[in-house]
Amino acid sequence: MKQLPEKVALDKAINGQRLYQGQIELCQMTRLVDMLADCEGVVEFSIQFERADRIPGKAQVKVKTNLPLICTISRKRYLMPVDIDSSIGFINDLAYEELLDVGMEASWFEDGYVNLPEIIEDELILIVPDVPFDETVTDGDDSDQQDDNDLPAQKENPFSVLESLKQDLK
Repeated sequence: MKQLPEKVALDKAINGQRLYQGQIELCQMTRLVDMLADCEGVVEFSIQFERADRIPGKAQVKVKTNLPLICTISRKRYLMPVDIDSSIGFINDLAYEELLDVGMEASWFEDGYVNLPEIIEDELILIVPDVPFDETVTDGDDSDQQDDNDLPAQKENPFSVLESLKQDLK
């Protein structure tokens, strides 16, 4: 697996309209791993840098993976499929934020460099739900519940004796 450069010069990447693509392991994403059930898996990505008229530059970011999450309902690990295709605009001044195209996300850069793994990680952090829910688990899924026929016979209420004593005292 070819090593992804951590930082690249934004002006060179944009002027050369460079394309970075490959895979990165989930375990390398230190800010994301705390949100996951574990860090098993890889992320496929491509970042295509492009020129922009009103901002320093932009990129088309594609990210594809399966994020291991814990379902808040079943408390079981599940894989959430992720297929992101987003457009980001690079800004180093808040005035540029108003100039971003509709649907374009802002990505801050400093000193003329951008951190490629952080761009990928930012996209994944934004997609992780606050309350993970495995959509394959449905209300009709009775796998964890017993049938009515399998329930033990209803036991006598132990407090019914007290109820009868209470009646006798009246």
